[in-house]
Amino acid sequence: MAYATVQEFTDYLDPDPVPANAARLLNRASTKLDQLLIGAVYATDSDGLPTDPALAAVFREAVCIQAQYISALGDETGANANVLTMSLGNQTITRALASSRNASGPTKTPRVSPDMLDLLQVKGLLPSFPNVWG
Repeated sequence: MAYATVQEFTDYLDPDPVPANAARLLNRASTKLDQLLIGAVYATDSDGLPTDPALAAVFREAVCIQAQYISALGDETGANANVLTMSLGNQTITRALASSRNASGPTKTPRVSPDMLDLLQVKGLLPSFPNVWG
């Protein structure tokens, strides 16, 4: 079950149009959120949705962010995650390299939206490992 409805996704994207595959994108995004939060403990209703309204709102926003990201990538399955350049008709698309502190060469396109990770971290749902000096 998705943590956001197609209508909530439509509202989130406004004024941009909602993709035709919105329901599937929301399901994939919800699965990705579940994967990130494995081991998290929170109260749920009979449908498995968080009962805390604030937590439900964070989940809804996170899933909308991730669904928008998947749609923007144009790669629901991740099959093109390693593709740096591709041509389609008369268009050529070159992806920027994903940043990595230890990267010495090209890296894969991230499957998780950096904005979703930022939201979850700011809301205290993902751990932060600060560097301590001294």
